[in-house]
Amino acid sequence: GVAREFDGMNTAMLTLTASHQNAKGGWRCPADHMRDIMEGYDAARKQLHQVLSGRRWEYARVWEPHADGYGHLHIAVFVEDDGDDLDAGDFEPVMRSHVENCDPAGSKAHAVDGDAVSVRDDVENLGSYISEYIGIFGDETLNRPMTEQMFYAVTWATNTRRVDFSNGAQDLMAREQFRRETGLNPEDRGGEMMERWKDGGDPDGEDNDSGQGWEVRQICTVNSGRPEYADPTTGGVETTAIAGRSGVDPPPQIQ
Repeated sequence: GVAREFDGMNTAMLTLTASHQNAKGGWRCPADHMRDIMEGYDAARKQLHQVLSGRRWEYARVWEPHADGYGHLHIAVFVEDDGDDLDAGDFEPVMRSHVENCDPAGSKAHAVDGDAVSVRDDVENLGSYISEYIGIFGDETLNRPMTEQMFYAVTWATNTRRVDFSNGAQDLMAREQFRRETGLNPEDRGGEMMERWKDGGDPDGEDNDSGQGWEVRQICTVNSGRPEYADPTTGGVETTAIAGRSGVDPPPQIQ
Protein backbone atom coordinates (compact mmCIF):
# COMPACT_ATOMS: atom_id res chain seq x y z
CA GLY A 1 0.00 0.00 0.00
CA VAL A 2 2.61 2.57 1.06
CA ALA A 3 5.06 1.46 -1.63
CA ARG A 4 2.34 1.98 -4.26
CA GLU A 5 1.77 5.56 -3.11
CA PHE A 6 5.40 6.59 -2.58
CA ASP A 7 8.03 7.15 -5.27
CA GLY A 8 10.62 4.85 -3.77
CA MET A 9 10.36 3.94 -0.12
CA ASN A 10 12.62 3.06 2.76
CA THR A 11 11.40 1.84 6.13
CA ALA A 12 13.17 2.64 9.39
CA MET A 13 12.38 0.75 12.59
CA LEU A 14 13.28 2.63 15.76
CA THR A 15 13.10 0.84 19.12
CA LEU A 16 12.74 2.82 22.35
CA THR A 17 13.41 1.14 25.68
CA ALA A 18 14.26 1.95 29.29
CA SER A 19 15.87 0.11 32.20
CA HIS A 20 13.58 -2.24 34.13
CA GLN A 21 15.56 -1.71 37.35
CA ASN A 22 15.92 1.22 39.71
CA ALA A 23 19.17 2.63 41.10
CA LYS A 24 19.21 -0.01 43.87
CA GLY A 25 18.79 -2.90 41.45
CA GLY A 26 15.14 -3.54 42.27
CA TRP A 27 12.37 -3.99 39.72
CA ARG A 28 10.61 -0.80 38.69
CA CYS A 29 6.85 -0.40 38.56
CA PRO A 30 5.90 -1.55 35.01
CA ALA A 31 3.36 1.28 34.66
CA ASP A 32 5.98 3.92 35.55
CA HIS A 33 8.36 2.23 33.11
CA MET A 34 5.80 2.53 30.29
CA ARG A 35 5.08 6.17 31.14
CA ASP A 36 8.80 6.97 31.10
CA ILE A 37 9.17 5.52 27.61
CA MET A 38 6.17 7.53 26.44
CA GLU A 39 7.77 10.73 27.74
CA GLY A 40 10.88 9.94 25.74
CA TYR A 41 8.75 9.09 22.72
CA ASP A 42 6.91 12.43 22.85
CA ALA A 43 10.23 14.25 22.59
CA ALA A 44 11.57 11.85 19.95
CA ARG A 45 8.49 12.30 17.79
CA LYS A 46 9.05 16.06 17.64
CA GLN A 47 12.66 15.46 16.64
CA LEU A 48 11.49 12.99 13.99
CA HIS A 49 9.49 15.76 12.32
CA GLN A 50 12.63 17.89 12.14
CA VAL A 51 14.82 15.08 10.82
CA LEU A 52 12.35 14.23 8.04
CA SER A 53 11.38 17.80 7.21
CA GLY A 54 10.86 18.15 3.46
CA ARG A 55 10.20 14.43 2.98
CA ARG A 56 6.91 12.59 2.65
CA TRP A 57 6.57 10.05 5.47
CA GLU A 58 4.17 8.19 7.75
CA TYR A 59 4.61 6.10 10.87
CA ALA A 60 3.18 3.30 12.98
CA ARG A 61 3.77 2.95 16.71
CA VAL A 62 3.73 -0.55 18.24
CA TRP A 63 4.21 -1.67 21.85
CA GLU A 64 5.69 -5.13 22.29
CA PRO A 65 6.33 -7.09 25.52
CA HIS A 66 9.75 -8.20 26.67
CA ALA A 67 10.12 -11.75 27.95
CA ASP A 68 9.82 -10.39 31.51
CA GLY A 69 6.54 -8.57 30.88
CA TYR A 70 7.88 -5.03 30.56
CA GLY A 71 7.18 -3.20 27.30
CA HIS A 72 9.32 -1.58 24.63
CA LEU A 73 8.17 0.69 21.83
CA HIS A 74 8.75 0.26 18.09
CA ILE A 75 8.31 3.18 15.68
CA ALA A 76 8.07 2.07 12.07
CA VAL A 77 8.76 5.07 9.82
CA PHE A 78 7.84 4.83 6.13
CA VAL A 79 9.75 7.44 4.11
CA GLU A 80 9.50 8.40 0.45
CA ASP A 81 13.13 8.12 -0.60
CA ASP A 82 13.51 7.98 -4.37
CA GLY A 83 17.20 8.86 -4.00
CA ASP A 84 17.71 5.89 -1.64
CA ASP A 85 19.94 7.99 0.61
CA LEU A 86 18.23 7.36 3.95
CA ASP A 87 20.40 5.57 6.53
CA ALA A 88 20.34 4.76 10.23
CA GLY A 89 22.60 7.69 11.09
CA ASP A 90 19.88 10.14 10.05
CA PHE A 91 17.90 9.11 13.14
CA GLU A 92 20.66 9.76 15.70
CA PRO A 93 19.00 13.03 16.88
CA VAL A 94 15.71 11.15 17.37
CA MET A 95 17.28 8.46 19.55
CA ARG A 96 19.32 11.02 21.48
CA SER A 97 16.17 13.01 22.20
CA HIS A 98 14.52 9.92 23.70
CA VAL A 99 17.52 9.24 25.95
CA GLU A 100 17.67 12.86 27.11
CA ASN A 101 13.98 12.89 28.02
CA CYS A 102 13.65 9.39 29.50
CA ASP A 103 15.81 9.11 32.62
CA PRO A 104 15.98 5.26 32.71
CA ALA A 105 17.02 5.07 29.02
CA GLY A 106 20.68 4.44 28.23
CA SER A 107 22.69 5.78 25.30
CA LYS A 108 24.30 2.42 24.50
CA ALA A 109 20.93 0.71 24.08
CA HIS A 110 19.84 3.42 21.63
CA ALA A 111 22.96 3.67 19.45
CA VAL A 112 22.13 3.93 15.75
CA ASP A 113 24.84 1.42 14.85
CA GLY A 114 23.23 -1.27 17.04
CA ASP A 115 19.85 -2.99 17.08
CA ALA A 116 17.88 0.12 18.04
CA VAL A 117 17.68 1.42 14.44
CA SER A 118 17.34 -0.52 11.20
CA VAL A 119 16.57 0.70 7.68
CA ARG A 120 15.03 -1.51 4.99
CA ASP A 121 14.03 -0.91 1.39
CA ASP A 122 12.07 -4.12 0.77
CA VAL A 123 8.84 -3.44 2.69
CA GLU A 124 5.80 -3.14 0.42
CA ASN A 125 2.86 -3.89 2.71
CA LEU A 126 2.58 -1.81 5.88
CA GLY A 127 0.03 -4.10 7.51
CA SER A 128 2.08 -7.27 6.98
CA TYR A 129 5.25 -5.60 8.24
CA ILE A 130 3.60 -4.39 11.43
CA SER A 131 1.92 -7.75 12.00
CA GLU A 132 5.39 -9.27 12.51
CA TYR A 133 5.52 -7.31 15.76
CA ILE A 134 1.94 -7.99 16.88
CA GLY A 135 1.69 -11.65 15.92
CA ILE A 136 0.16 -12.61 19.27
CA PHE A 137 -3.00 -10.68 18.41
CA GLY A 138 -5.93 -13.01 17.85
CA ASP A 139 -4.85 -15.49 20.52
CA GLU A 140 -6.95 -15.90 23.65
CA THR A 141 -5.37 -13.49 26.15
CA LEU A 142 -5.73 -15.79 29.16
CA ASN A 143 -3.93 -18.55 27.26
CA ARG A 144 -0.82 -16.43 26.82
CA PRO A 145 2.18 -16.63 29.20
CA MET A 146 1.78 -14.76 32.48
CA THR A 147 4.43 -12.20 31.49
CA GLU A 148 2.38 -11.22 28.43
CA GLN A 149 -0.75 -10.99 30.54
CA MET A 150 1.16 -8.65 32.84
CA PHE A 151 2.04 -6.51 29.83
CA TYR A 152 -1.63 -6.36 28.77
CA ALA A 153 -2.59 -5.35 32.31
CA VAL A 154 -0.08 -2.49 32.23
CA THR A 155 -1.36 -1.18 28.88
CA TRP A 156 -4.90 -1.27 30.31
CA ALA A 157 -3.90 0.41 33.58
CA THR A 158 -2.14 3.24 31.73
CA ASN A 159 -4.77 3.34 28.95
CA THR A 160 -2.00 2.98 26.38
CA ARG A 161 -2.80 2.00 22.80
CA ARG A 162 -0.79 -1.05 21.82
CA VAL A 163 -0.81 -0.05 18.13
CA ASP A 164 -1.28 3.41 16.66
CA PHE A 165 -0.85 4.85 13.16
CA SER A 166 -0.40 8.33 11.77
CA ASN A 167 -3.49 9.66 10.02
CA GLY A 168 -1.80 9.36 6.65
CA ALA A 169 -0.83 5.73 7.29
CA GLN A 170 -4.43 4.87 8.20
CA ASP A 171 -5.60 6.41 4.94
CA LEU A 172 -3.00 4.52 2.90
CA MET A 173 -4.01 1.20 4.47
CA ALA A 174 -7.68 1.93 3.82
CA ARG A 175 -6.92 2.64 0.17
CA GLU A 176 -5.00 -0.63 -0.16
CA GLN A 177 -7.81 -2.59 1.50
CA PHE A 178 -10.29 -0.97 -0.88
CA ARG A 179 -8.21 -2.10 -3.87
CA ARG A 180 -8.03 -5.67 -2.58
CA GLU A 181 -11.71 -5.99 -1.73
CA THR A 182 -13.15 -4.29 -4.80
CA GLY A 183 -10.47 -4.50 -7.51
CA LEU A 184 -10.97 -0.77 -8.05
CA ASN A 185 -8.77 2.28 -7.57
CA PRO A 186 -9.57 4.75 -4.78
CA GLU A 187 -9.58 7.56 -7.36
CA ASP A 188 -12.38 5.99 -9.44
CA ARG A 189 -15.34 8.35 -9.85
CA GLY A 190 -13.42 11.05 -8.02
CA GLY A 191 -13.16 9.01 -4.85
CA GLU A 192 -16.93 8.61 -4.52
CA MET A 193 -16.75 4.81 -4.69
CA MET A 194 -14.21 4.56 -1.88
CA GLU A 195 -16.26 6.87 0.33
CA ARG A 196 -19.30 4.65 -0.23
CA TRP A 197 -17.19 1.59 0.64
CA LYS A 198 -15.85 3.22 3.82
CA ASP A 199 -19.42 3.93 4.91
CA GLY A 200 -20.22 0.23 4.62
CA GLY A 201 -22.11 0.36 1.35
CA ASP A 202 -21.63 -1.30 -2.04
CA PRO A 203 -19.11 0.69 -4.15
CA ASP A 204 -21.05 -0.21 -7.32
CA GLY A 205 -24.54 -0.05 -5.91
CA GLU A 206 -26.71 1.36 -3.21
CA ASP A 207 -25.63 1.81 0.38
CA ASN A 208 -28.90 0.30 1.64
CA ASP A 209 -29.63 3.38 3.73
CA SER A 210 -33.40 3.71 3.91
CA GLY A 211 -33.22 6.80 6.07
CA GLN A 212 -34.99 5.01 8.93
CA GLY A 213 -32.04 4.99 11.33
CA TRP A 214 -30.31 1.99 12.85
CA GLU A 215 -31.64 -1.20 14.37
CA VAL A 216 -30.45 -4.08 16.56
CA ARG A 217 -30.64 -7.32 14.59
CA GLN A 218 -28.80 -9.66 16.94
CA ILE A 219 -27.39 -9.73 20.46
CA CYS A 220 -24.41 -11.88 21.35
CA THR A 221 -23.17 -12.94 24.77
CA VAL A 222 -20.03 -14.97 25.44
CA ASN A 223 -19.88 -17.45 28.31
CA SER A 224 -16.86 -19.69 28.84
CA GLY A 225 -15.50 -18.65 25.47
CA ARG A 226 -18.59 -19.80 23.52
CA PRO A 227 -20.82 -17.16 21.86
CA GLU A 228 -24.60 -17.36 22.27
CA TYR A 229 -26.83 -15.38 19.92
CA ALA A 230 -30.31 -14.03 20.59
CA ASP A 231 -32.90 -12.38 18.37
CA PRO A 232 -34.16 -9.31 20.29
CA THR A 233 -37.52 -9.44 18.49
CA THR A 234 -38.44 -12.78 20.07
CA GLY A 235 -38.14 -11.60 23.68
CA GLY A 236 -36.10 -13.12 26.47
CA VAL A 237 -33.39 -10.45 26.28
CA GLU A 238 -32.89 -8.21 29.30
CA THR A 239 -30.63 -5.18 29.63
CA THR A 240 -29.52 -3.30 32.72
CA ALA A 241 -27.21 -0.46 33.71
CA ILE A 242 -23.93 -1.37 35.41
CA ALA A 243 -23.82 -0.03 38.96
CA GLY A 244 -20.59 1.78 39.79
CA ARG A 245 -19.50 1.82 36.15
CA SER A 246 -17.42 4.97 36.63
CA GLY A 247 -15.32 3.17 39.21
CA VAL A 248 -14.06 0.57 36.75
CA ASP A 249 -13.28 2.85 33.83
CA PRO A 250 -9.56 3.10 32.95
CA PRO A 251 -7.65 6.20 34.07
CA PRO A 252 -7.03 9.06 31.59
CA GLN A 253 -5.05 8.13 28.49
CA ILE A 254 -1.32 8.83 28.19
CA GLN A 255 -0.76 11.46 25.51
